[in-house]
Amino acid sequence: MDMYKNNVDKLLHATLNVVKSRGEEIFLDVSRPYAYTLVAEFDKKKFLMKISADAEDVSGSAVKDLKILGKYTTTPALCIISGVRGRVLQRGVVYIRDDIVFMSLSTFKDVLDGKLPLFKLNRGVITATIRGDKLRERRESADMSLGALANELGVTRETVYRYERGEIEAPLKIANKLIIMFGEDIIKKIDITNIEVSKEELLSRRIDNNTYRLVESHPDAVRVEKNVFLISTDRDRYEKTKELAEALGAQFEKM
Repeated sequence: MDMYKNNVDKLLHATLNVVKSRGEEIFLDVSRPYAYTLVAEFDKKKFLMKISADAEDVSGSAVKDLKILGKYTTTPALCIISGVRGRVLQRGVVYIRDDIVFMSLSTFKDVLDGKLPLFKLNRGVITATIRGDKLRERRESADMSLGALANELGVTRETVYRYERGEIEAPLKIANKLIIMFGEDIIKKIDITNIEVSKEELLSRRIDNNTYRLVESHPDAVRVEKNVFLISTDRDRYEKTKELAEALGAQFEKM
């Protein structure tokens, strides 16, 4: 456990160094073991982050909290990690769980440079989403048939047809071949800022018409009216809740 905590602390330290050199730390909480919370601002754009050595150490409840806070404060929410189930997450590859993006610190630095990731880890396989209309356009411009491209890629004609219709994703090897043949923009970039919270998720946390319970955060709830309020009922967490509210541009309320 101590070694595991050391890994998280090293990642946090490295992340804070990036923040110090490129932006500003606005909020930090290290009270939750193995999954720290950080709000940082880069070029006037804030990010709400969880820092953890492995994606599996960020609980489902914490992910849902992150989504609700990100959605209602309009702050991009993501997780900075080293790996997924003990497997190191490569640069440029993200892991998506419950619509929250998990990425390495090196990938996050690329994001800050304006380079969005192209690949994702899904059930142990790295894949990419092909921009089907662009693939078809460039294939036809190169005067290639479906069969000819299939031969180049080492796949079936049906597979290429399904890439062009957006029905399936391409494994890393095939995606890289397509990038070499047709350019990097043949791959759809992954939007790390889009936060979707389903009706079912909101209903599971609903207290009343405009208030939603939080489980693993300093605020106990979020209330959404003309303004967004972070609510705390625990005296020991008042100050941190207030700090987080200020960091996210929300209001603070004691209950």
